[in-house]
Amino acid sequence: MSRKSYRKGMVKVAIAYPAPARIALQSLSIHILGRLVDEDPDAYPDFVFLNDEMGRTTKIRLKDFDIVLFSVHYELDYPRILRMMEINSINPWSSRRSLTDPLIVLGGPTLMANPEPMAPFADLVLIGDAEVLIPSLLNNYHSYRKDLGKYIDTPGFYVPSHGKHTVERVFVKDLTYSVGLIHDTAISLRTSDEEPVLGRSAILEVMRGCPRSCLFCMESFTQRPVRYANINYIKEIVRRDVNDGIIDRVSLIGLSVGDHPGFRDLMEFL
Repeated sequence: MSRKSYRKGMVKVAIAYPAPARIALQSLSIHILGRLVDEDPDAYPDFVFLNDEMGRTTKIRLKDFDIVLFSVHYELDYPRILRMMEINSINPWSSRRSLTDPLIVLGGPTLMANPEPMAPFADLVLIGDAEVLIPSLLNNYHSYRKDLGKYIDTPGFYVPSHGKHTVERVFVKDLTYSVGLIHDTAISLRTSDEEPVLGRSAILEVMRGCPRSCLFCMESFTQRPVRYANINYIKEIVRRDVNDGIIDRVSLIGLSVGDHPGFRDLMEFL
């Protein structure tokens, strides 16, 4: 999954997903996390899935990674995360782990809404957008390693072992980078055996958040404020992909795509 070769001394980061590989590899989020980690020249990402004991590329045991980053999307993931730690000889309780254990980091939409159910098992819980938090995590780890107290003042970092403290949620203000990241990650999977279910599609995030704030919808609150992608940039990507002959459809991502101020313009263009 990495675009570079592993070398001694690199920070080994496991992108852990609590599902079997055939399911996990269809999640675009883990591939995006892998690419974000891979952008750090001194970090090396690898995937570890439910029932795996080693990284798929490095063949390193889960307990021997420096950082284990769990992508959490549903409450039903919680017991499977604990199971992954147990079968890999990692004590699920953060208070019982030692400095020789990996740094256990959890993030995802359900934990942004309420991190407390998993707080006793996490060294760090990330609150906010991955595009900001993953580079921040790696920068901090290079300096602080497992000195958890040093992470408290970093925006978006909840350190459960240090009790309740205010955490500033961090978010991407301009979606331009995110649009390209998601699109390019999906396209890159075409050359592997991990092609997403949407196939030869340009996957484009046109907005993040939702202006409607329906009370039954968690993400309309956790993804505030509402941010819209630049429609001209979306058009530019589609034109390029069509000219290159690499897409036969377009998939638009957003909580309420039709609420984008440029939606009608985009539909006429497509």
